[in-house]
Amino acid sequence: MSYIKIEKDKLVNLEYTLNREILRSNRGGSYASTTLSNCNTRKYHGLLIVPCINEDDGKILLLSSLDETIIQNDNEFRLSIHQYQDDVFYPHGHRYISGFETEPIPAKSYRVGGVILKKELLLSEKEKQILIRYTVVDAHSKTILRLQPLTAFRNIHELSKENLSVNNKKEEIQNGIKVKMYTKYPALYMQCSKKVKFITAPDWNKNIIYREEKRRGYDFTEDLFTYGYFEADIKKGDKIIFSAGLKEVKTSSLNTLFNSELKKRIPRDSFDHNLKNSGEQFFYYKNKKLKIIAGFPWYHSQLRESLLALTGLSLPDNIPVFHKAFDTILNQFFNEKEENIAPDIPLLILRTLQEYTAFADNCEEIWKKYRTKLLKLIRNIKEGKYNAYVHDNGLLYIPEDKPNYTWMNEFAYGEPVTPRTGFAVEINALWYNALMYLSAVADINNSKILRKELTNLPEKVKHFFNEIFINEKEDSLFDFVNHSEQNSTIRPNQIFAVSLAYSPLSDRNKKKVIAVVKSHLLTKKGLRTLSPMNPSYKGKYIGNHDERNKARHQGTIHPWLIAEYCSARFNLYKEQSLKQIETIYKQFEAEMNTHGMGSVSELFDGNPPHKPNGAISYAPSVAALLKIKMLINTAE
Repeated sequence: MSYIKIEKDKLVNLEYTLNREILRSNRGGSYASTTLSNCNTRKYHGLLIVPCINEDDGKILLLSSLDETIIQNDNEFRLSIHQYQDDVFYPHGHRYISGFETEPIPAKSYRVGGVILKKELLLSEKEKQILIRYTVVDAHSKTILRLQPLTAFRNIHELSKENLSVNNKKEEIQNGIKVKMYTKYPALYMQCSKKVKFITAPDWNKNIIYREEKRRGYDFTEDLFTYGYFEADIKKGDKIIFSAGLKEVKTSSLNTLFNSELKKRIPRDSFDHNLKNSGEQFFYYKNKKLKIIAGFPWYHSQLRESLLALTGLSLPDNIPVFHKAFDTILNQFFNEKEENIAPDIPLLILRTLQEYTAFADNCEEIWKKYRTKLLKLIRNIKEGKYNAYVHDNGLLYIPEDKPNYTWMNEFAYGEPVTPRTGFAVEINALWYNALMYLSAVADINNSKILRKELTNLPEKVKHFFNEIFINEKEDSLFDFVNHSEQNSTIRPNQIFAVSLAYSPLSDRNKKKVIAVVKSHLLTKKGLRTLSPMNPSYKGKYIGNHDERNKARHQGTIHPWLIAEYCSARFNLYKEQSLKQIETIYKQFEAEMNTHGMGSVSELFDGNPPHKPNGAISYAPSVAALLKIKMLINTAE
């Protein structure tokens, strides 16, 4: 029985189904995504999105949708749906949806006339291939199934428009066709598991509207191309598999392939399993390197997001995955231009290793494997190579001409939204933690060379951290301090001074930090980025690109921060905090049925009811909850 249950009256309600999205991805970097109604509402929606051949993390959308029609007694029942101008939806296929389940894979049931049709979707684990299985549960009379592919052949950030350059020719292959709209893109092979008839009817389906792009202030109208449609006679008990991919397949093997892929899927029969399943979807291989995609549907692999997510996504069950992905991150870091790296990135690298060391208890192995790179990293930090330099007091200082080099780095209307220079609180909390971790590494491995690099720094940083950041007047920590101001804005950045394994604060000051964060920032969906008491607070993440950027760190909730809050409470209160931490964890279960179904969104509005926003499935968000669950399990 499916864990995610949706009543039939909701399945036929467009306002409900258009706001719930389904996502599947694979280890090859491909994904498929649409809404619960099957109406694409984003330019990023489609049935087959694959990595670009010549771009590191670019993606192209080949197959946008597959429009199904049931033909019975000369009556056509179209199961598809698209939005056109003036909020016109056509056809009205959503009205025929009679059931939906997610276990073990997304599946919809349609009831029309005398036919009950079940549709299941999955991606091949490694190949750039989508498989859709149609099962005829019931059919009382002669019935035909028609499948009409709509193709785009474009970058996911662009839109397709009617043009004269399209190659409208097709090539017949086994039970299907091979097409290639434009020469710069790979060919698409579309085939069926049983003998079908393809009717050639090239045409443009014009002026399809993507309502989410319109809402976000982007171009939102697209023209999609069809080469024609497949037709097959069907009867009760039939199973037909449609395959679309970059290689021709033996159609006789599609049933076996589908069942084989099905067995690999993690069950989605509980909240915990949905999180694990979602976490698996962020890993993919590119040139034999294991990478982490930051979020779906539009993000690519990014250093900060990969580091925030890796521990939660891989531990404790996938230690080999941790090693492969961490090595990719480390290589990416050292291949990046140093002037492009924010100062928290090298510190998060050390924090990630620290978390793994705490779990695996193999500090000697870590030092042996990464000795050269760790020494290079600490020396580069001390030499000021990552957009912050070591001040005379030992703290890291971000120069005034680099206002956007913390994680709060958005621009709006050409200006930084939250310029933070000087001593930033989370940077220096991470810095102290890194120094203490490296000190422990030096002691365990009896490394004189590492001890020499750290001489007196941990003690010095601890002293001046307390002297500079403690805000006695507000019972909190300053967000940043520079030559011209002590910024007392209440933001979640101060929670790092308590959440990390090594804190420079006394227990008295830790309690104050947790109290102020709880009072001003804590919600059921994570921590706000700004106190609602602040005049600059923005409670909703809405508007065009610049307006959303203005809100992103001015009140919008970032769920990944909830793991820091829970770690802070546990570090201070130990087992006494577990009841509240478990409550926080369980509050996210409702998200399995909203926005990106079975996953956790990138953002939420700061104001109740905390509407989900941003990417529908975000690696740091999912990883944060998996880390909280790991904390609960370890403590128990």
